[in-house]
Amino acid sequence: MLGAVPSALLAPVVTIGQTFTLMFAVIKTAVQNPVGYWRDTFEEMYSMYRFCWLPTFVCAGTFGFLIGNFAYNFLRLAGGGNRLGTFFTYAMAREIAPFTTGMAVAGVMGTAMCADLGARKVREELDALRVLGVDIVRTLVLPRVISIIMMCTAFNLLTIGIGTLMALISASVVGDTSPGAFFGLLLANFTAPEMAGSVIKMAVIGLFIGVVCAQKGLNAGGGAEGVGRAVNQAVVLCFAATWIFDFLGNMVLLGMFPEVLINR
Repeated sequence: MLGAVPSALLAPVVTIGQTFTLMFAVIKTAVQNPVGYWRDTFEEMYSMYRFCWLPTFVCAGTFGFLIGNFAYNFLRLAGGGNRLGTFFTYAMAREIAPFTTGMAVAGVMGTAMCADLGARKVREELDALRVLGVDIVRTLVLPRVISIIMMCTAFNLLTIGIGTLMALISASVVGDTSPGAFFGLLLANFTAPEMAGSVIKMAVIGLFIGVVCAQKGLNAGGGAEGVGRAVNQAVVLCFAATWIFDFLGNMVLLGMFPEVLINR
């Protein structure tokens, strides 16, 4: 079947096949024997926290303040500056938080994960571990993928809180809207499906980031130049996928729960 694929399309087809194969292998080994890898997972989560919290929070705060300030000025022109809480429920949970979290995690930890696995690949360390009977997927890939999924979800929730705080500053400190009016409308529109949709969408984005970065690292070749090329390809794919999954997640959420479109 691959022989019938044009050469220009062969590389993307192989990459997609390798990615799904690795994803199924990760899920299989995690479900069949769900013990023995949690210590490594917690260590990876702590490493992610140390390196990702500052870029994630800076991105969330900056986007939250800028978009909150812009939206407040626009709403005030229409005589509805106190409606910023309604707008930010949709903007932060659906768009800004998943986007900033996915970009920060992919740009910091995704690239580090891909570079580490790629360096091990070109130094033939992975081949040596396989000779010793070590399961590469379970030992090196699974803990990192799980840690990225869990930390993406946690960072997403924290990003929502930080972005909302910056929007409150735009409305109450820079503007003249009371905090009570802001939070009243914010909590009136922030529903359980909205929160669940944001969490599930971020978990899917984290799974994709982990698997794609691992796949690119495990298949790197050509020395240091090949590792750099693999890292570049991984981060570009993750950035594009963050947008795509964000859009698809919102589409599914609005299709399953149309009541979240009601402006309360």
